[in-house]
Amino acid sequence: MITRKETAPQVPAQEAMDLDHPPSTSLANTQTRPKSPDIQVLNKEEKIKLLVKEHILLWNQSVEAQTKGATEELKVLLNSAQETQKSLQKLIPRKEVEEYVKGWNPWKVKAEIFPSPKGKGKKRSSSSQEMRGHYNNPQKWKQLTSLGKTLMSAYNSM
Repeated sequence: MITRKETAPQVPAQEAMDLDHPPSTSLANTQTRPKSPDIQVLNKEEKIKLLVKEHILLWNQSVEAQTKGATEELKVLLNSAQETQKSLQKLIPRKEVEEYVKGWNPWKVKAEIFPSPKGKGKKRSSSSQEMRGHYNNPQKWKQLTSLGKTLMSAYNSM
C-alpha cells in the first residue's frame, strides 16, 4: 500500500486569498455609521420651504419661456411645475400653493398652450357601438318591457 503525504500547495503571498477573521465579541470594536452632512432628513416645514422655492422658480422660468411660444423647454418646465405642485398639495392646500405663485396653475397653462388633439375621444369597440343603437331604440325597450311583464306573471303564477 502506498501512502502519500497530503499538503496544501504553496501559493505565493501575492496570490493568496484573504480569509475572513472571526468576528469579535467585544462591543468596543463596533463601528458607528459615518455621519454625512449631505444626507439629511427634512421635517415638514423644511420640505414645504424647499418645494415652494422650487415651484416659484419654475413659475418664473415658465413665464419667461411663454414669451418664446410653445417650445419643448416650456413643456418640460410645466411638467416639472406640475410635479412640484403635486408634492406641495400633499403637504398644504392647493389655494395656499397658488397664493405663492399668484394663482398660476401649470395644468391650466399647459392646457391652453398645448391643447389635446380634437378627436372622437376613446375608440369604442364595434359591439359597444351596436349596443348604443339598441339603447336608443324605443322598440327594443317596448319588447324588453313586455318580456319583463311576461316573466313577472309567470313567477307570480307559480
